[in-house]
Amino acid sequence: MYMQSSEQGNNQDKSLRKKYIKPIYIIPLVVVIILGGYFYYNAYYALDSYEYTQITMDTVVDLRFQTIGERYAAQIKDQVFDEMERLEALFSRTLEDSDVYRVNEQAGKKPVEVSKEVFYVTEKALEYAELSDGAFDPTIAPITDLWGFLEHDYRVPSAGQLEEKLPLVDYEKIELDHEASTIYLSEEGMALELGGIAKGFIVDQAIEMLLQKEVEHAFVNAGGDIGVIGSRPDGEPWRIGVRNPRQEQEMIAVIPVSDQMVATSGDYERSFTENETRYHHILDPDTGMPTEDLASITILAESVLEADVLSTTLFILGPVQGMDLIEQKAGVEGILVTPDLEIEVSSGIADVVELQ
Repeated sequence: MYMQSSEQGNNQDKSLRKKYIKPIYIIPLVVVIILGGYFYYNAYYALDSYEYTQITMDTVVDLRFQTIGERYAAQIKDQVFDEMERLEALFSRTLEDSDVYRVNEQAGKKPVEVSKEVFYVTEKALEYAELSDGAFDPTIAPITDLWGFLEHDYRVPSAGQLEEKLPLVDYEKIELDHEASTIYLSEEGMALELGGIAKGFIVDQAIEMLLQKEVEHAFVNAGGDIGVIGSRPDGEPWRIGVRNPRQEQEMIAVIPVSDQMVATSGDYERSFTENETRYHHILDPDTGMPTEDLASITILAESVLEADVLSTTLFILGPVQGMDLIEQKAGVEGILVTPDLEIEVSSGIADVVELQ
């Protein structure tokens, strides 16, 4: 019979202990390395909040978002504002090399090839013109010019002047060629005006750029056209104030929003008083006169473009037709304020809107 010596047994036990003890030391070391790397990563790549403002589209644009480090934030800010300015130049009615300017110059003469952005927004404008039976009309420019709203030289046009220009306001005289990407205004003197929809589209593109940068919390406000990503950094909804149309520094309501888009139209924007009568820039395409049934309207929608164009459209339609359309349209909510400061809130947000 083979008998193992005591010395051989001890050596074998030591060998086994070494074999199985080594991994026990290694495991805590691996855990320390992983945790150390985790805390280093989060310390180095900590998210900070940044806020920037810039004059774009003839208004103050407020840009807020969270990201990693001031240098990267500045790069994002520059890219967003550069893109907004590039798009603004395409839609401008006054810049001679803009798409819209060139379309208007060739009204009644020939089609004009335009960028994909201007073609898309014009196509969307025609959709809402159809939806509203012309209450929103992207050919309102000849009437807007009579009032001096483009150059901020306000005046009340005569009945004769309005009568002369109103036949030029007709969205059905816009001809689109998808294959050639051209826009043609079929009558000389017509002019395209996309101001009631283009600003919303531009804010949508800013939001899209932020999403491409993997930004999870952001707020973009371009003169009342607002796009948000997620909630506020503290996890609470963004709180959007609805201005009292008769008191500039006073809120009439507050709306909590997350991942929603908002736009407000009001009779206090681009307005003037003459002979004790107040006039504003939201004009009825049928009469050429400012509408009188609403003082402001705030729309919540899935895109800023939709919120923007609907806030203008429903302002012209008035409170009854406007609220009916809001209730019919999926994903759309609204707050309507009359000149007497009566407030009507759509059913989908009635429980969350905070009236002041």
